[in-house]
Amino acid sequence: MPLFDFHIHPSLKELLSPPSEGMTPWTKIEAKLSIGKLFGQETQIGINSLFNHALNSQANLSQLQKAGINLAGIVLYAIEKNIAVGVLSRKVASKGKIKLLDPSSLKSILQTPSYYSWLCKNMDSLQKHSVSADGKSGFRFINSMKDYQPASTSTIHGICLVEGIHCFMDDPYAKNAEQTFYQNLDDFQNRYQTRIVAINLAHMQSVPFCNHAFGIQFIEDALFYPKGYGITVAGIRIIKNLYSRNILPDLKHLSFLARKQLIQLHKTSYPAHPLLCTHAGFAGVSMRNRSAQLYEKPVWRQGVWEIRHVKRRGHLSQSAFNHSSINLYDEEIVDIIRSGGLIGLSMDQRILGFPADTIGYQWNMLPTDLEYISEAEAADFFHPFTDPADVPIINDPEAALTGDEVQEQEPVTVEVHYSYFLNQLFHFLRVAKQARIPLRKAIQHICIGSDFDGLINPIDCCNNATELPAFRTEIHRRLKRGKKIWEQAGISKSEVDVDALVEGLFYENAVQFLRKWM
Repeated sequence: MPLFDFHIHPSLKELLSPPSEGMTPWTKIEAKLSIGKLFGQETQIGINSLFNHALNSQANLSQLQKAGINLAGIVLYAIEKNIAVGVLSRKVASKGKIKLLDPSSLKSILQTPSYYSWLCKNMDSLQKHSVSADGKSGFRFINSMKDYQPASTSTIHGICLVEGIHCFMDDPYAKNAEQTFYQNLDDFQNRYQTRIVAINLAHMQSVPFCNHAFGIQFIEDALFYPKGYGITVAGIRIIKNLYSRNILPDLKHLSFLARKQLIQLHKTSYPAHPLLCTHAGFAGVSMRNRSAQLYEKPVWRQGVWEIRHVKRRGHLSQSAFNHSSINLYDEEIVDIIRSGGLIGLSMDQRILGFPADTIGYQWNMLPTDLEYISEAEAADFFHPFTDPADVPIINDPEAALTGDEVQEQEPVTVEVHYSYFLNQLFHFLRVAKQARIPLRKAIQHICIGSDFDGLINPIDCCNNATELPAFRTEIHRRLKRGKKIWEQAGISKSEVDVDALVEGLFYENAVQFLRKWM
């Protein structure tokens, strides 16, 4: 059976390579560090382990073809300026010490061309290199599922996604930014004649239309503070325009309040459209308990509230949750299922709840997840407390993951990461069951949305797209034979058709969803 991935970036990293390298979306990127001359020769060393597989190719077109992914959500994305600022602030990057990461390409993001020009550059590369170098494999975007050939092993069929409305702007803060958005979206659709299935309204960096959730932790935090309040009037106009074009707004990356507003707008004005979140993790708590797992009192910093969530243990042993608001709350999972929508489950270990592995945790230290809440949204996020300083800290520390448990997990992360992934899947089932949604129906609304090549730190049991077939086989084996994990999750194995669950998760659910929507 083929595989599907709802959110994957096959052409992002090649755009950041030196033009002289001639990289294409089919080329494998292998990041190496130049360490100078050794025995008279310029020497480079592999640095993949230092960067947790984030710099090497995770999902170029060759990897998709090798994995048997012949249908995927192909993401177009213009890297935001503050990401370029943050990467260039590190001398190892700004001085060109990392092979295949071109400083001049990053610097050009800070000047001209505009975000929209970068978006077109991304699209042009995919179209120009639609056939592999050996001529044996091909790629094309499809506008309808009538164009999809399920039995094809040589063609990768892409549905077009765009990550961030900034991609259709020159400067999101310009006075004419909204009008520029409409003009560039028109230009894109006319120029490429490619249907856009979904657009993220926000991404990592602040835009004046929709507030975002804090979500990047390997660059200076202050560059990515969320500063807005939900969705603005202009943002609502943009959303209505997207719906009029049958383009779905993607819930991922929106702040807690912005997601709440979008879901309410959907219920009142666009109930015939499905809700979706193409690459998600689950917070493991209901919306009303979103600030119930705080490690310490919120701290005021430069116009935002800094908060740290402890990591409540998951349903399975050796698992926990990331309670940050970038992840979906229980009520949002239910809303997406009931809308007939689809959730893509991320393969980013931090999003799935695994603690940061760059810290030497001590036995008495509680691992935490850091995020920032904008001053404007504080009253909504910390409700019913009007003053964030009044929010209580965790009242059940015994339920939190501890530093010594993390130390026990570190040497066996390949095994542990299976538990973190399955914990998310079981949480989805538990939420659906608690909402009295039949599980045979609920399991039709979840798929894989890896975010491979989105500069993520992937789970160690599935580092890139080529490992997805083996990952699927192992997930099926564990669900089929693992009586203990079902008992831990509190769900009777007889309630779920395991074969249907796995087939749906890795392929069938997305195909059925797209057949209805495309």
